[in-house]
Amino acid sequence: MAVELLRKQVFHIKCKISSKMLSANTENVCYLVFKLSDKCCGLHGPVIVRDQFHWRSKEKGVLYFRPPNPCNIHEIDGIPEKREDGWMEVILWKYNSSYELINEYLFVNLKLVTYEGTMSGLIVRGIDFRTI
Repeated sequence: MAVELLRKQVFHIKCKISSKMLSANTENVCYLVFKLSDKCCGLHGPVIVRDQFHWRSKEKGVLYFRPPNPCNIHEIDGIPEKREDGWMEVILWKYNSSYELINEYLFVNLKLVTYEGTMSGLIVRGIDFRTI
């Protein structure tokens, strides 16, 4: 199942992951699995990703839903790649398995913001967690 986003500049991802699903003492990556609809005419610029649980750190990630011009890439992990199943994926968030568990759960609260247009036409299939 997939969901197509409406004309919004902000997209929130909230979930909780059981610690049993995480490998101990490892670095992990969260990927966003998506497609762009035929009617999508935006999402050419960078999208800012903020971890809402650590908003005081002012740390932010940057991702793209369309591959940027190669001269605009400066050590960015958030470049989309095509998967074998035809969907696209992009690194959304990196974290350590010991990352502040609460009652044996890792809580995820990410905010994606585009400052150029809206996210209309973004079709989200889900998120995928993997170890590095």
